[in-house]
Amino acid sequence: MATVIQFKRSSTQNDLPTTGDLALGELAVNTYHGRFYTEKNDGSAAVVEVGSIPASLTINDAITFPTADGSNGQVIKTNGSGTLSWGSIGGSGISIFKYTLSGNVTVFTGNDDDSNSLTYTVGSEQVFLNGVKLVDGGADYTATNTTTITLAQTAISGDVLEVVAVTAADLVQGYYTASALTTTSANQVLSSNAVANKAIKYVLSATHATAGTHAAEVLLINNGSSAFFVQYGDVFSTASLFSLTADVNSGNMRLLVTPANTNTTIDTFQIRHS
Repeated sequence: MATVIQFKRSSTQNDLPTTGDLALGELAVNTYHGRFYTEKNDGSAAVVEVGSIPASLTINDAITFPTADGSNGQVIKTNGSGTLSWGSIGGSGISIFKYTLSGNVTVFTGNDDDSNSLTYTVGSEQVFLNGVKLVDGGADYTATNTTTITLAQTAISGDVLEVVAVTAADLVQGYYTASALTTTSANQVLSSNAVANKAIKYVLSATHATAGTHAAEVLLINNGSSAFFVQYGDVFSTASLFSLTADVNSGNMRLLVTPANTNTTIDTFQIRHS
């Protein structure tokens, strides 16, 4: 004689057991849907479907996964407290745009196969046609602008063009200014930042129509009331075009410059540490 084991059951569509119907560890089945249910209690009793896909997924009561898919190209990231979410990749500085052709194309712009709009820094891009690296400058292609690649010869249907793009913003995160100094007045303000910026590194490039070029690097710090700096790596084509000093004024750390000539332009790139 065969043994028959039966669980609490219902054949009614969408019928679910309640906590009053089940004891802890007991199973029930809805024979209409073929679904099993059991009671759980983590401080609060509840009935759950056995083997169901949860609305949210938590592992070891410590790691919580996102409940929906992210956007194309996003990765899983953590907040450091056990919650994972989707986010964009930062800091790599490289984007790859892929175009699979269904017709003859010479000019490439706009969205690629993954609906990413082409953008790059002219001179920092690499272009490949069917895996073969192309030569820029018009030989194989022209970087028409930051959003367009123009081939010297038309690509045909079935070809695959890839643009490996490096953006200037991704290369270095910093701050750039250009100062046109018309006088040789002493201690003109070249840069001013709140004293909360405890340390700043500068790369300076000064140019003059007849006196040449002068480049230097500067490290500038402050203690809240006074500023301290070191200037190094000076290189000039003819003679020094400026001298520097620094101070703290009205809550700002300032880099001050005295040009050697009128009509001197100084480009300033700074990396800040607050």
